[in-house]
Order: sequence, then C-alpha cells, then structure tokens
Amino acid sequence: AVVDKDETTYDKSVKYFRSELPQVRWAPILFISAATGQRVGKIYGAIDEALKAHRKIISTAILNEVLRDAILWQPPPAKRNGAQAKIYYCNQVSTRPPTIVVFVNDPKLINDNYRRYLDRKFRESLDGFEATPIRWIFRGRRARDIRRARNMNGDPGDGGSGVSTPFP
Repeated sequence: AVVDKDETTYDKSVKYFRSELPQVRWAPILFISAATGQRVGKIYGAIDEALKAHRKIISTAILNEVLRDAILWQPPPAKRNGAQAKIYYCNQVSTRPPTIVVFVNDPKLINDNYRRYLDRKFRESLDGFEATPIRWIFRGRRARDIRRARNMNGDPGDGGSGVSTPFP
C-alpha cells in the first residue's frame, strides 16, 4: 500500500522494520524506488560497506578490551543455584562472516539475552561491523584443562603427590 509521505514517514518505517525484524537489526535499511530509480545508486555503496565489514579483522587485544568493558558494565547473569558464568577472553578466529570465540567456564551459563547484549556492545564499540552478522561461539574449558588445573596441587587424600612449585 502506498502511504502519503510526511516528515515522520522515514522514522516510522525504520522503527517498523527494526521491530518486525530484530534478528537483522544490524543491517542497513535503504529506501529506493523501483518505479523511478530514485536512490538505487546507494545500493552499491551499501554492498561495498557490507563486504568490507564481512572481511574485517580486529586484533585480540581490542576485542578483549571491549569484552572487559562490557563485562564491567553488565556482568554475566548467575543461575538460581548460584552458578556464575566466568568469561576469560575472546578472539576472532575467522572472517566471512566475522567469527568471535569467547572462552567461558560453562557455555550453558551464558543465556541468549547476554549473548545479544555482547553483540550490541561489540557493534557499538567497534567500527565496521554495522552491515554484517557476527557469529558468536561460546567455548567452555576442555576436560584436559580442568584436569590439569586440578592436578597441579594434587587431589585431596593422595598424600601430597601434586607439584605446586617448579622445583624438585
């Protein structure tokens, strides 16, 4: 349906699309006319920006700084049983789309709301991710790392066979 335009039509339309398609809230919105060809040239600029964002690489130091700020602003939620998610660090492992791996103590403790929060904070803090999805992978500690940390000082009742210092 064709609507009569006024000064609020653009804002209302953007708000409508953002509310109806929250899963792609990062995508740019272009208003073009197929009938008259008005603003069709803007599509090429948007495609170029999307390609740049899709191939963007961010250093681990910057990613971890943004992650630290996001955690300080809003810590990960705790479960009712008192289990608290701990976020250790993150790094970008690939592009096309940008993929960020976040190392945590237990991925099940990071709920969808906190994942969306991190996505929003990273997009706000880093330039260049406005026109591309970001793939998030939350990875827990491996069983090998857990055993290694536990065996460093030995197990209780083993007679002190663990090594706590690098000296014999």
